[in-house]
Amino acid sequence: MKKISLPMAVLININIILGAGIFINPRPLTKFLGVWGFCSYILASLIVFPIVYSISNLASVWPTAGGMYIYPKKYLNSFLGFVSGWGYFLGKTASPALLIHTFVTFFYNQIYFFKIAPILFWDSLFIFFLISLNIFGVYIGGKIQYFFIILKAIPILVVIILYLFFFNTNFFSNFNSINIQNLFHCLPSAIFVLLSFEMICSIGHMIENPNKNLHATIFLSFFSVATIATLFQFLIFGLVGTNLSNLSDPIDWTAKIIHNPILNIILNFLIFGSIIAGAFGSLTTNCWNLYKLAQDKHFPLSKYLTIKNKYNVPWTSLIIEGILACLLLAISIDLIPLQNMTVLGIGFAYLLNAFSAIKIEKKNYKIFSYIAIVSSLYIILLCFNNLMIYGISIAFSTIFIFGIIFKIIKNLNLKLHK
Repeated sequence: MKKISLPMAVLININIILGAGIFINPRPLTKFLGVWGFCSYILASLIVFPIVYSISNLASVWPTAGGMYIYPKKYLNSFLGFVSGWGYFLGKTASPALLIHTFVTFFYNQIYFFKIAPILFWDSLFIFFLISLNIFGVYIGGKIQYFFIILKAIPILVVIILYLFFFNTNFFSNFNSINIQNLFHCLPSAIFVLLSFEMICSIGHMIENPNKNLHATIFLSFFSVATIATLFQFLIFGLVGTNLSNLSDPIDWTAKIIHNPILNIILNFLIFGSIIAGAFGSLTTNCWNLYKLAQDKHFPLSKYLTIKNKYNVPWTSLIIEGILACLLLAISIDLIPLQNMTVLGIGFAYLLNAFSAIKIEKKNYKIFSYIAIVSSLYIILLCFNNLMIYGISIAFSTIFIFGIIFKIIKNLNLKLHK
């Protein structure tokens, strides 16, 4: 099996973490915090870091496929391991589906040709296009990662270059004191940009010297994305100022900087390319979580979900992941509850893995795991607050509950046969 080097592993993880969030967030962060918008990423990094620390330690001890399932299974119990792995898998199935839907919706509204078919058709087509790339040999650790990182880097480099020529000091002349209440109001948006750092654990078995490199991969990719997000928010404010808060479109800031329609189209295309890069990485790593759950026979017909092709891709698990992604979009008319349920499933996985990390931490470092528990609970609380406002996703809840029922039935059957 071809191994992934440390630099490539970092590149893969950055591609997965760094989605469209940093391009969409300038508007809300400026609206509530003005010049201090970049501080939301600094505080978000401090909140998420203990979780990063705990999971990176777990990953270095057990570098295996389906890490977010394996760690609670080993250090807590089998049922909690399943809850963590199943909730995490569903969350990471819905996440790229939502990203792809955002991508498709933009072009669906811009190009008349796409209206010949329902938007769900194009969503499904694009999901399975990305899945087929991986099934037929587009290796996640291959050259496609360089292509994706270039898509992400160009808009960021453009902003840096424009900042050097068009930076307006007047935008920074009004340094009022930061509004703490507004800072916490912006935290969810900033935190969600920094999540997915743990996705590399899903393919830990594919990385060279994983006991050492997984730990480094998670740290390097997390701090790289946190730094990029913080600097980007600071730089974009220096170019546009408080006008960022008045934009009608999340990425309309490009028109405020570059008064050239063609360049704006190219830049927006590259920004939406970031969505596809994140979706591809998430789909092709997440299937290993389902593969590991099936390997432990948690589902009916589990043996069929562990079939791999000549490229070492668990293609049946990947196809089931794609079907579930389409199903979630088809059932979930209102996508905001689905988004909240997605993060809730991931938040619970963080919580259970933080409890698992306590088992392996040295006495003097257990404090990080305890803080990780508090951070995970904070993320879960944010999700529950949003669910109270926007409601729950019936699609996500139903699929998750069916998985739990299968697990309970399996446990009962095992007890009866003892």
